Amino acid sequence: MKRSIFLAAAAATLVSFAASAQTDWPNKPVNMVVPYPPGGVNDAVARVYADKLTAILGKTVVVDNRAGAATTVASNSVAKAAPDGYTIYAGGTSLIINPTLMGNVQYDPHKSFELVSLMSFTPFILQVNADFPAKDMTELLAQVRANPGKFNVGSSGLGATNHMAAELFRARAGLKYTIVPYRGGAQAGQDVASGNAQMMFSASLEAKPFLDSKKTRAIAISSLTRSPAFPDIPTVAESAGLPDFQAIFWQAMVVPAGTPRPIVDKLQAALAKVAADPEVIEKFKVQGVEIKGSTQDELKAFYLREEKVWTTLIKEQGIKAE
Repeated sequence: MKRSIFLAAAAATLVSFAASAQTDWPNKPVNMVVPYPPGGVNDAVARVYADKLTAILGKTVVVDNRAGAATTVASNSVAKAAPDGYTIYAGGTSLIINPTLMGNVQYDPHKSFELVSLMSFTPFILQVNADFPAKDMTELLAQVRANPGKFNVGSSGLGATNHMAAELFRARAGLKYTIVPYRGGAQAGQDVASGNAQMMFSASLEAKPFLDSKKTRAIAISSLTRSPAFPDIPTVAESAGLPDFQAIFWQAMVVPAGTPRPIVDKLQAALAKVAADPEVIEKFKVQGVEIKGSTQDELKAFYLREEKVWTTLIKEQGIKAE
């Protein structure tokens, strides 16, 4: 009897301790994993979120850049991390692309993570070399169709979202061109500016310097609606007659599966405050990045829609990681 009472008391103490730990979260620094190197737009967004979360949560949120293997280094590590709220992940579109594209990732996009909230949307600008003969989408489509296989389209790398955008455009518009993977968007953009490649879907922030210097010319933007930062650039959907065409890089906060609900809810509420912050919204709006928060249910619905688009494309077009 005494032993039973002791075990019951011990169990109650552990439950009480666990509940207290969840309520007190965070009581030490939080590690925010970012699957990209420092300096890019995705890293910039994550760092602003980290700074704002630090102020809201009262504990330091540290950005941990873990680039490599098309973001799978970071995704694999987060999937294996302790589900205690002290490892959070500013993941992106590759979370749902890589399992189908690569086939050997060490995580399940549905079972390994708890979805928390969207963070941002970044559209791509379809830019062409300044000497490219097409001045608008109608002329571009005519040029590519008249010269099948002649033109090169740069991408940030195999499986990058702008690579997927180029694949989606090629498939939906019935075009023939060569997609050339580079080691990053900056290198690819330079080759478009110099004429070694003729066009590219570039992140809006990366495209802007080339557009401003007149080394490239904007043809269209890949979001469903025009960007407030680039109001004169038509969407691919409207200019190419491709309804519902959307190819954006998105960031979303996820945590390891099994993270306690009170922690997930507290983190989601904090992220919502950041996403509604006028200072944050304006800072990235001028760069063409939309700060976008969400509920967990909204993120789950979006996640499933995006997964269907990209996994279907990868399978139908036979795209492989080589």
